[in-house]
Amino acid sequence: MGKKILLTIMLGLMIFSFSTAVLAQEDKEERPTCNLTWTFYSKYVWRGYELSKDSLVMFPSITVSYKGFSMNMWGDLDTAYKGNPGEDSQNKWWETDWILTYSNSWKKLNYTFGYIYYDIDPSTYTRASQELFTTLALDVLLKPSFSVYREIALSGQRYYFNLGVSHNFPTVKREILGYCGEQSLDIGAWISYMDINASHYDYEAFHDANIWAAYNIPLNSFCTIIPSINYSMPMSNQAQTEIRRASFNGVKGSSNTNSSWVYGGVTLKVAF
Repeated sequence: MGKKILLTIMLGLMIFSFSTAVLAQEDKEERPTCNLTWTFYSKYVWRGYELSKDSLVMFPSITVSYKGFSMNMWGDLDTAYKGNPGEDSQNKWWETDWILTYSNSWKKLNYTFGYIYYDIDPSTYTRASQELFTTLALDVLLKPSFSVYREIALSGQRYYFNLGVSHNFPTVKREILGYCGEQSLDIGAWISYMDINASHYDYEAFHDANIWAAYNIPLNSFCTIIPSINYSMPMSNQAQTEIRRASFNGVKGSSNTNSSWVYGGVTLKVAF
């Protein structure tokens, strides 16, 4: 019942955001904006951990923004969820994240302050995680960015540090369905460091690295299709052990010898 309520809220937000964008009479820079995405992926990987197994996962997302402030709702629908030991695979809405951010810039420095509430299936995790984070990025070649995430709800000290780079390459301008838009290739990579100092567990190591590519294909002025591919790997022997332990094979208690993942899919993005 709770997940049906969340889906109803999401639909309501979509309708409200669309109406706001259409009816707003202010200048484009001043009116609220809305981005809707629906991603179909071969695997759910988060910070190097494999959080799905042999299933199609879907990530619906909605973001409403106004004058630097944004609210995002992101969901994970797993078509063959295997996160609960002893249970058969099932179609399951497993996670809903609520993200509040404020973003701005100063000269070539872009900065974001944010809060994340992870609403995760209570049969897997008994207490919801919450994080505060800060991202600093430079508007220069390769767009370097540095992010710090700090857990504030779970016990102990928990940090995740992420350093990333990315670049956009315009490719061709091609007409699709009567609309001539410029296609582009995005490529990027990141490395991370994780520090967990809790009463029941200590872990500190260079954690995961990721190399990714995405191709943007505009269908019209507000709709884009984005196929993408990722390669995730541990950065140290300690990280390899940690990722194997906490990924879904490990959760089910079976032998897990993998810690690197190739995964990808396609995203439909609609922006108002």
